[in-house]
Amino acid sequence: MSADLGRAYRRLLHAYPRGPRREELLDTLLEAAPADRRRPTVRESVNLVRHGLRARLGYPRSKAVVVLVFLIGLLGAYFGGAGGSRLGWSFATPVPSAAAAAEITGTVFPGLKVWGGGDPDVIVPQSDGEGVEYGYATYWLRHNADTRDLRGYAAGVQDRLTAAGWQIHDYAYQPPEDMVDGGQDSSVSFWADRPGVILGYQGNLWTGMPDYDSDGGVTVTLRRSEPAWVSFFTWSAAALGFALAWLPAAWTSRRFSSFGLPGPLPGIVTGFMIFLFLPTMLLIPVPDSPGRAPWWAGLESGYGWLPLPLVLGALMVVGAAGPDLARGVRFVGRHPRVATAGGALIVLGVVAAATLPRAFDRPPVFSAPPPCHPPAGPPPAPSDSVVGDSRTVHIYVDPATTAHQRALVTAAMRRSWAGYDGDLVWDPGSAAFRAEYCRGATVPAASVASLPYFFTFELDVPADYPALLQEVQGMPGVVAVHRVPEQAG
Repeated sequence: MSADLGRAYRRLLHAYPRGPRREELLDTLLEAAPADRRRPTVRESVNLVRHGLRARLGYPRSKAVVVLVFLIGLLGAYFGGAGGSRLGWSFATPVPSAAAAAEITGTVFPGLKVWGGGDPDVIVPQSDGEGVEYGYATYWLRHNADTRDLRGYAAGVQDRLTAAGWQIHDYAYQPPEDMVDGGQDSSVSFWADRPGVILGYQGNLWTGMPDYDSDGGVTVTLRRSEPAWVSFFTWSAAALGFALAWLPAAWTSRRFSSFGLPGPLPGIVTGFMIFLFLPTMLLIPVPDSPGRAPWWAGLESGYGWLPLPLVLGALMVVGAAGPDLARGVRFVGRHPRVATAGGALIVLGVVAAATLPRAFDRPPVFSAPPPCHPPAGPPPAPSDSVVGDSRTVHIYVDPATTAHQRALVTAAMRRSWAGYDGDLVWDPGSAAFRAEYCRGATVPAASVASLPYFFTFELDVPADYPALLQEVQGMPGVVAVHRVPEQAG
């Protein structure tokens, strides 16, 4: 009989709860094994693990306990798989390299100036704040005579991509539709993929718009498709999560069985797990195109009804640990000094956690803001080393501009397609105005009239700054356009 076979059986028998049954099973398995066997068969391994996990449940008096423990195991597998998937993605690059992206955009937009790009994180928040999605880079251009023919230009793009080895999917054309504010909107979209990359194509054309508004453009998004190793991380972590959740749940089941008090609690918790937890776990966000959002994205934006069955499950664990807790309470009762010292440490810890951060956040009582005398006009432009990779832009306008002129500046910002415009900062008492001209101090009343108002603007990527400048620089009322450090925005 091989010693390796005995060690392999011992490892598998760890699926059973501790006790003499392990040794009894080991002896039986070794006696029944053929003399030439060196390792357990696959069928033996599966049976030992399956029956061992079942044995950990004990002999529950309610069938609901078996269902409950299985659901808790699924919960552990769900969270374990989500963590494993997230860990696997941390080893991936989110988007193609700059050289690969240039080759792709050159295929889609040959001979045209393309804006956008960037180096996003692997996982990024969705624009509506409702969840997360995989990192992506967006490339875009404003319309010209060729791209305004949405279907014709998209057909040429598909031909070029197909010739380059891409697979085209889900082509859709929306004919012109009336918009609420006037004009018509038409669009064309599709997505394409090749090994390692997913491409999304979207073209919009807005007709019947005022001259100062944009008539649309074309965007291309590039994102990384899921690497093969992510599935390995996901399933490995899911199996580990199932085991880690099953073990304490099975221990709880055995403790309840030993008390002889099944009661209605297992059935109640099982019902909550079925009707509240399973829909939360199975509610996978539907992406606009494959590869956009991870299947576990819901964990990033909320847990729905999940806390309720978790709380009830925790109550079951506490109930199962009742005798051990009682022994702890008796120990504290016999040692009042230990209880007093422990209670004092807990109180001190809570007080320190609540007060120390606030104490460090407050400025010293003897400090006073320096006097502020801002010079007339916009502040000097920060150097490139100070700005760094900031995406924040301030567009300074003369306070004497009319509302119509400021509306044209807003239209120009939106027409640039370079990012998102913010509100006009004009109130001298606002935090943004004081931070811009006096580092947070009060702006002297005598200086207010000589200081420009400013719009805030967030670029999609720093490389889009020239596209914004093309639209707003030199417009009536615009006195300066500066990229600024993000903390200044």
